[in-house]
Amino acid sequence: MLDLVKCEFWKIKRKGLFKIALFTAVLFPVFNIMLLAEGSLADVMSSVREESGFLLLIPILVIIAANLFFEEHDSDTLKNLICVPVLKNHLVIAKVTMLFLFSVTYEMLGFCIGILIALAQGISLNGWALQLFLTFCTGILLWAAALPCIILVVWCNKSYIISVIIAFFYTLLGFALHLSDAIMMKPLGLNISTFIPVPMVFRWLYQFKVPEGKIMTDFYNRLSPYFVSTPIIFAILIAEAIVCIILIIRVYQKQEA
Repeated sequence: MLDLVKCEFWKIKRKGLFKIALFTAVLFPVFNIMLLAEGSLADVMSSVREESGFLLLIPILVIIAANLFFEEHDSDTLKNLICVPVLKNHLVIAKVTMLFLFSVTYEMLGFCIGILIALAQGISLNGWALQLFLTFCTGILLWAAALPCIILVVWCNKSYIISVIIAFFYTLLGFALHLSDAIMMKPLGLNISTFIPVPMVFRWLYQFKVPEGKIMTDFYNRLSPYFVSTPIIFAILIAEAIVCIILIIRVYQKQEA
């Protein structure tokens, strides 16, 4: 299995998309800090997690997934792999593991860039351990949040254009839903709000923010009863991730070699 993960890494590393994706992890924290007249380390890391993470990392993960899952079809090597034999479910797990590692690496690279920016700007590093924890966890959670979209990408099979459209629609929809009180301010339970990944991650992250100004304080106070604890957010999203991986395996196994 480790050899399969290494193979997936070398395949994606050869593509220009890999380098461009990592470059965005560096570029956007720098760009966002330029827009801040003054800020704290939490503000810098918030841009790493929210702008770079939710708006960029999720579609990047989906597009990389399209490349990984369509690679064998494009090069007509899937039949050879099956003859080795390499089981399709092992291939899926290797590809999903590669996406997991990329997601965490992307967020941690953003964290390191954020620390360098803070040092260059003379911003205090107080609370860096909490920011490291939140950023690392966000990398895991955004990987899980991207998996429902990856199911659709694998199901579409070979259509890169549709994959890109799905990725950006899913990203914008998830980000828009976190702006809705009807989605965000609903108790946990057997309701759709509990199982929509992106708003759930925001409900977890917002509890670590320090509200400033009357508007933000009022919003914080209204949302606080609906905050989600770390164990609960991981339990929900990891459970969803397991279901998604099982579905991806089933869809991939039904596709012709």
